[in-house]
Amino acid sequence: MFESTSDPVDVLTAFTDGTLEPLRFRWHGRVIRVAQVRGQWSRREGQTLLRFFAVESAEGETYELCFDPRGAKWTLVRAWTGNGGNAA
Repeated sequence: MFESTSDPVDVLTAFTDGTLEPLRFRWHGRVIRVAQVRGQWSRREGQTLLRFFAVESAEGETYELCFDPRGAKWTLVRAWTGNGGNAA
């Protein structure tokens, strides 16, 4: 099921050699481990550079995360899940 959201999420992130990589995040009470980062891109919003990540979970679900450096906030933008994003 596809779901478009603007949900704030807590993301455990690795900062290595100047790069940002999401490792896992919490959404709807679930901790979702990132098995693979499928893509990364940036979009400018005024003077701010937003960072987007397409990630895949170990269960094969796909998510789009956005990092906003203004306040170091993460948002779940989109989710493609087998259960509609509801906690099991």
